[in-house]
Amino acid sequence: MIELHVVLRAPPNQTRSLTAALQALAKSARTLQGCVNVEVYKNVAQPRYLCYDEVWESEPELRHMIASHHFSQLAALMELSSEPPSCEFRFISQTYGLGFAEQVRGYDDA
Repeated sequence: MIELHVVLRAPPNQTRSLTAALQALAKSARTLQGCVNVEVYKNVAQPRYLCYDEVWESEPELRHMIASHHFSQLAALMELSSEPPSCEFRFISQTYGLGFAEQVRGYDDA
């Protein structure tokens, strides 16, 4: 799984319209092959900061999305940020279940 995490700051009086644009983009992202989840949310402490997250099944599907019109639309929205936006691609290399906590705490399978 790979997470695309974007944070941008809406210009004054444009928080609502930028949020609506990100929500529309999220709706279209949900239809793309390999997109597992999409979320749009505000930073509670600083409401003009908007977060946009997409979770992708695999790197090839993420790369396909980056080469698409969808990412061009996201890039255009990032350009509207009143300060340089943050854009991160978070690669998750390993995931463990509750068994990992049991192992760390020294519990047996018995």
